[in-house]
Amino acid sequence: MAIAERDSARFITLGGGTVAVAGLAVLVTLNATSFTLYDWIVSAVGAVIMCFAALYALPIRGLRLRRTGQSAEAVFLDVAVAAPLVAIGGAVGITAAGLAYALGFGAAAIIARGNAPTNIARHGVLRVLCTLIFIAFVKEIALARALPPLESNAIFALALALVVALFLLGVSAPVAALSHRITIARIWERELSDPRTWIVGCGNVVWALVVGDAIARDHYYMAMVMWLPVIVTSFLLRIIDDQHAELHRLRLVRDAVQAMLGERDPLPQINAILATLRVPAQDETVTVFAAAGERTDTWRTVTTLGPTLSSAGDETRRRILARLKFSGQAATTIEDEYYIAYAFGSRLDGDIHGALVVHRRHERALSNEQMSQFINAAAELAPLLRDMRAIAATQSAATIDGLTALYNRASTMERLQIMLDDSSIAERGAVLMLDIDHFKTINDQLGHAAGDECLKRIAQIIRTTVRGGDTAGRIGGEEFLVVMPGATSDVALTVAERLRLAVALGGMRYANGEPVTTSIGIATATAGDTAELIMARADRGLYEAKRQGRNRVVEERETA
Repeated sequence: MAIAERDSARFITLGGGTVAVAGLAVLVTLNATSFTLYDWIVSAVGAVIMCFAALYALPIRGLRLRRTGQSAEAVFLDVAVAAPLVAIGGAVGITAAGLAYALGFGAAAIIARGNAPTNIARHGVLRVLCTLIFIAFVKEIALARALPPLESNAIFALALALVVALFLLGVSAPVAALSHRITIARIWERELSDPRTWIVGCGNVVWALVVGDAIARDHYYMAMVMWLPVIVTSFLLRIIDDQHAELHRLRLVRDAVQAMLGERDPLPQINAILATLRVPAQDETVTVFAAAGERTDTWRTVTTLGPTLSSAGDETRRRILARLKFSGQAATTIEDEYYIAYAFGSRLDGDIHGALVVHRRHERALSNEQMSQFINAAAELAPLLRDMRAIAATQSAATIDGLTALYNRASTMERLQIMLDDSSIAERGAVLMLDIDHFKTINDQLGHAAGDECLKRIAQIIRTTVRGGDTAGRIGGEEFLVVMPGATSDVALTVAERLRLAVALGGMRYANGEPVTTSIGIATATAGDTAELIMARADRGLYEAKRQGRNRVVEERETA
């Protein structure tokens, strides 16, 4: 289907362009001798204004077709140029309007190298064809000599508005639906519900009448000066639209970051962000990666869109990410017997924050236009991937102990309170309070660096020994707390004894060669317990383990 869409777009551009150029060439040949010097000048200036209108035209709001290179789609700033040129009169006016369209959109297509020039050219082709077919007929009716000027202008305005609406709904929308994987019903819905399109469109019709009246009176210089607001308007509307697009992107970024930090699936938000950048093909697999750290030694998969890759595709992806990391280029490519893989770096201020990796079947290489789209997409995703990493790092700093990488005291106590508030299970759980025996002697005799290494090693043992649903945190200098939701007394004793033994056999030693050991206090939660009460019982159990000689586990039960 994607091939058929591309072929249709090419046919419209090349086939329609051939007909338009041929028809325009015939008109110029027949009417060139009727052009005055002023007619040529005003046509040339109109082409320049038309070029600005094509470069800065707005997309259909909600579809963001500009992100895929679909320009000049919704607001017809070019109407204020083409319709007044028709006012020159007869075949000369039609020829002047067609020339302005062809030269203006052609120049815009050449200038906009990175913004899908074929789409800009396609819009110019459609406008030239419609000019040749419709405008002449409408103008002849509107400017019939039998009508007074006022009535003639009114009829021309209504006819012009009708032509604009018919072009938008009956020509531009079907072509956009055919060229891109978007239903025509969706395009119509967006066009009809966008007041900006119709308000600015009506303003263009009115302005076209004013400028056309000046040309009809042979006030060419005045008409050309009156075209300057078209340039200003195109700039202002585009700036406003870009601001709206950026606000929309920032909202999507916020939602995606909140989804990831809340351990929810960010796929809907990431999909929405990608949808604002380009329309994906059906047979490609696009993977969004975030650089896991400043050195980008590892990559974290954010989301994958499209078919699942084979093992060969996974290997290609690993290789191309490594190449992208060290190449410093915006894009890199790897081709094997199964896939053509592309990696596009999401760089910001020289730093790489992530990547877009695209896999396509061997026979479906990306075109230069599609490459540009993905490069732009990766660049647009860079702030999102940077913000995600920065916010994740900020949250990690607020919840994780920097030395041991376990939860800090505040986060551990929060998890404890959540366990105590959970009334959905009969056994509310238990806590283990662990303290390193004679830890002060390690710092005093072996140095603080050795003490830090001991804390890190014990934190690693705790992390790999406790159950999957337990929360381990560092709550003091050498004190650790393990929150065990749903654990019974027997389960807590089993885990605590396993933990005590793992530390004793962990290979850490005091200055005298004896193994480092721990003492552990246990307290099980009961109805009505507060965090302070259960912590106090666990602390008493820990104190009793110390009193009995250390390197042991003691459970402190609730006294009646």
